[in-house]
Amino acid sequence: MNEHGQHRSGSTPSVRRPESSTSGRSRGVLAGTRSSRQRAVAVVATAALGFGGAAAPEGFALAAPALAPAADAVPAGDGLTRLVVSAPAGRVSDAELAALQAHAGVATVQRVFDGSALVATRGLAPADLAGVVAGGDVQFSATGTFSGGTVSDPFWARYGYNLANTGSNALNQPAVAGADVDAPTGWRAGTGTGMVLAVTDSGMDTSHPDLQGALWTNPDCATDADGDGLVGDCHGWNFYGANADVVNAGGNSHGTGVAGIAGARAGNGEGSAGVAPGVQIMPLVVGYGSSVDVTAAAAAIRYAVDHGADVVNASWGGPGQSPVLAAAIDYAAAHGVLVVAAAGNDSLDRDTTPTYPANSTSPAVLTVGSSTAADTISSFSGYGATTVDLFAPGQAIVSPAPGGGYVAMDGTSMAAPEVAAAVALYRAHYPTASMAQLRQQLLDDTQPVAAFARRSVSGGRLSLTALGNTAAEVQYGFTSMVAAAGPVAPKVVVSGSTPPGGYAVRLGLGEEYGSELFAVSGQPITMNGVTASTDDSGEASFDLGPRASAGPLVLSPTTELQAARYVLTVQLYRDGAPVGLRFAAPLLVGQQVAPTVAPAPTGSASPTPRATTPTTPTAAPTSSPRTTIAAPGVPSVGAPTGPATGPAPTSSGPRPGTTTPAAPTAAPPTAGVPTAAAPTTSAPSTTRAAGPTSTPTSAPTSAPTSAAATPTRVATPTAGVPTASTPPAAGTTAPTSAGSTAPTSPAPGGTITYPPSGPFGLTSISPTRVGVEGGTRVTVTGTAIPSNAQVRIGLTSPAVVASVSATRLVFTTPALVAGTYDVYVSVPGGTPTVLAGGLTYLPSASAPTTSAAATTPRSTPTAGAPAASPTTAAPTPAPTAVPGPHGERLVRSSVFRSLAPAIWRVNCTSACSGLAV
Repeated sequence: MNEHGQHRSGSTPSVRRPESSTSGRSRGVLAGTRSSRQRAVAVVATAALGFGGAAAPEGFALAAPALAPAADAVPAGDGLTRLVVSAPAGRVSDAELAALQAHAGVATVQRVFDGSALVATRGLAPADLAGVVAGGDVQFSATGTFSGGTVSDPFWARYGYNLANTGSNALNQPAVAGADVDAPTGWRAGTGTGMVLAVTDSGMDTSHPDLQGALWTNPDCATDADGDGLVGDCHGWNFYGANADVVNAGGNSHGTGVAGIAGARAGNGEGSAGVAPGVQIMPLVVGYGSSVDVTAAAAAIRYAVDHGADVVNASWGGPGQSPVLAAAIDYAAAHGVLVVAAAGNDSLDRDTTPTYPANSTSPAVLTVGSSTAADTISSFSGYGATTVDLFAPGQAIVSPAPGGGYVAMDGTSMAAPEVAAAVALYRAHYPTASMAQLRQQLLDDTQPVAAFARRSVSGGRLSLTALGNTAAEVQYGFTSMVAAAGPVAPKVVVSGSTPPGGYAVRLGLGEEYGSELFAVSGQPITMNGVTASTDDSGEASFDLGPRASAGPLVLSPTTELQAARYVLTVQLYRDGAPVGLRFAAPLLVGQQVAPTVAPAPTGSASPTPRATTPTTPTAAPTSSPRTTIAAPGVPSVGAPTGPATGPAPTSSGPRPGTTTPAAPTAAPPTAGVPTAAAPTTSAPSTTRAAGPTSTPTSAPTSAPTSAAATPTRVATPTAGVPTASTPPAAGTTAPTSAGSTAPTSPAPGGTITYPPSGPFGLTSISPTRVGVEGGTRVTVTGTAIPSNAQVRIGLTSPAVVASVSATRLVFTTPALVAGTYDVYVSVPGGTPTVLAGGLTYLPSASAPTTSAAATTPRSTPTAGAPAASPTTAAPTPAPTAVPGPHGERLVRSSVFRSLAPAIWRVNCTSACSGLAV
């Protein structure tokens, strides 16, 4: 479908009857009823380690007569005319909203974030609403079209080339092996568990079997507790219809396909898989059929940012830059959220024929063109040497369709969600990286392709090869994972050759209750003579000290647990940066073989529980196994499939798919830049016209510097100024007494002053005594603080920066166990200044009674972007906690929740390698 919603000629290729159809292989219809024979033949084999090995899909030969396009591929919108009403004072009042709603011919009215009102009418013109708002202005709302969704064929013969191209698994087009995003390798690093991908589109069939477990849940939806003015937005919002209906039935074909391409579940016996099959999809409706309302889309982008989306997909576009859309994109940039845009399907050069948001010069926008299975530019795709950032497969992509079926879809709309899913994988792996760093790393990791040179900024196709290569950094072996109720002592064997540095580990504990996995908060865990209690993420940190390498190492934590099914997680850190992936394994206490019988707490969106007994033992594969993703016909195994985390870079030049990336650029502990995966060389990287990022265009080859060991200068308190407690030695990053008794000075507050320290001239920090629950607003003063400054508390905990000026940096504390921590202030790629003993965390009984003002969802603002005003950001919601069956504090956790049911398939009765998170 082109930019105006018209079908391209020849876009529905005929389907050849596969040769294998006469040899006993089942044939059937993807979009229709599945035969029992199909169910018998289409078998799914899930990798023992989840998707950490390589779940490469293998196409099934299916055939049937060609059908017409999906029913909603033709209508352009819902028949309503949308007008934007602005008030002279800048904000339409509640009374004026009510007057607009009462006007004859008005269907719905909703306020937009800029103060205007979006009014859906039954054929009204601007003159019809003139005067309703005194002195106001009434204009038609800008419209666009979805950038793809043409149904090339509703059935598949061989599929999945976009994920892993074998040279013979592309539908009705020539294929070249390796012309793909290399998702199987990327999945070694995780599948995006815990990440939220907002799909601004035409709606989503939330009941589709391949999307079960993918739907985002807003815990603050029953009331307007999150202050967004919307009630009932439990899974997103329909900005086109001004209601909570995110399904938008009858017009949601495009959005359902886009959602599936990004996050369809893998290993569940249904269809194919998304590029990030562990991600949570936040469906935000901005149109119907092939029509998009740009004002609604802008409101959706703003909502996505305020509600914690890690990336926004925009598979749509239209001529002319709308001011409200530009404002929404600027808002995303200020909060460090990338918006992935489709380049359009008009075959035109975006450098000379703009469409928006593809042509936005904001560094927050990544624009994607469509490539074929032979690594050429799709005939319909937009391109542009300075405006299209990269290409991704977008031709004949098999996608979920409303009603439980599947269709093959063409369009840059199909390429964009692949890149958005990749952004989620990168964000999961580098949680403290800035938006600019993530953007540049993804572009540096593209696979150079001759056909894309001078037709895109990167000259390459999306590739997750470098991302997946980080998974080999460190491995874990779990033993003693079955125990009687009482003292429990699991063991984790760590192996892997990694660079020397200061090491730490975060151990996590989740518990199954009412068919959902929760984080266990406040659980004491003892290791190496130190006791620490888990925070609201279910994790506790332990300092391992200087080490020559990650392994060999045996972790022997102990804790006391009642009978239940638990999950133990482990994540190693080196100099404050994650090493490899977080891994999880089931911990069965009291030989629990069935889920707890207590009902799920009110508001739980957890799926129906699966069978509860672990299946056959799993073992780590010696090579990347191939896993067959079931064709339609195999019953869904249920809830979310689990795994996940993210990426790693390679050079931007040609590289074999198995090349291990070399050492990265020097990075501070807070930067989040890959510590063992950056390229040793990098071709010059072209920046977008008028929208450069602040990331260097090439990566040096130097090995990383241990920031904790060699800071620019360790700041020590001025003599005579009291501190909350005796600070640890310079550079120490672990609490002095994790889980110990309260500091001698129990009251929150306090100030520590320092002689002007480091390149930023840091002089003070206040308050210095904060609560363990986090959320306290802390101010650091200095003389030359840069706008892209970052903050880390101790070895492993980044803080959220709220605002920065040359003399004042304000951040919000993360939750940590009681103890005294050093505070690290740095910039990406720089050596930090350490404020020794800067913060002392007090037990909750002595915690401050007031918490910080609202902070931004991203941990680090974009370099050079204006800091978000605390008054404009959505409040950070308090964690949703419920009492457990034994009185424990259980906190709802997207990370733990997404592990089920896959985690229960991992058999750790004797030993296992766990599941990548």
